[in-house]
Amino acid sequence: MSRGEAAQTAKAYQVPAIERSMLILEALQQHGPLGLAELVSATGLSRSTCYYLVRTMAKARLVESDEETRKIHLGIRLVELGSAATEQLGYLGVIKRYILDLLDEMDATFVLYRRMDRERVTIVDKVEPRHRLRVTVPLGSTLAIQGGSFGRCFLAYDDPALVREILGAGLQRHTEHSVTDVERFLGEIATVRERGWAMDREGFALGVSTVAAPVLHQGRPLLVVAALTMAGTLADDSTAERWGRRLREICDIASATLQQHHRAPVALHLAEDER
Repeated sequence: MSRGEAAQTAKAYQVPAIERSMLILEALQQHGPLGLAELVSATGLSRSTCYYLVRTMAKARLVESDEETRKIHLGIRLVELGSAATEQLGYLGVIKRYILDLLDEMDATFVLYRRMDRERVTIVDKVEPRHRLRVTVPLGSTLAIQGGSFGRCFLAYDDPALVREILGAGLQRHTEHSVTDVERFLGEIATVRERGWAMDREGFALGVSTVAAPVLHQGRPLLVVAALTMAGTLADDSTAERWGRRLREICDIASATLQQHHRAPVALHLAEDER
């Protein structure tokens, strides 16, 4: 079967109603409560399609509507499902157990990223220091894979041709320190493959620097763990090197534990039709 035929076959088995429902949920996740007209604009769905999907989703408590503002927001059922998903995704608990060992060594917030597709990642969990000033991030945030050290860790394990395709539209400038030259970015990805960790100094958010490393499963990044801290903490190369090596060590230990106990799902592998 050719690549085109495989893509057509995969598309034939997709369910439009589910895809459109996810557009609504993702729009509410990204923008917060929206009126119907705003939701139509955010999703690109027709008004009638959006209206009937919202009504159906409201019956299932996936979304709810505020009687005063008439704005639609995420429903309580998602909280219940999210809690159950967290319990079932036991590998997160395994990884966080090892991250806890780093809290006394690194003055950082540890964030766990999972890849959604070839161009996006989401924040699935975090470990924050309790008694120190910390950098905080909202769970569930969806980010472009080009951003920060976490993106470099995911892209380092992709086929080079696919990486160039992903970066085909150029690199986004988040701050004045962002790397926007594609060749330089590709060079940094190659360095990540060699040493097993990535560094970003204020390229994604001013005042924040990060070190990240992937937790590998079957040779692919299952998750990426990033240590977020104030830029001054990682101002010198020796501290960044020490953090990177230590984070790589912890991620390797977590990877070995998951492989031994088969507690992790298969990491995202981009199929031919997704490329």
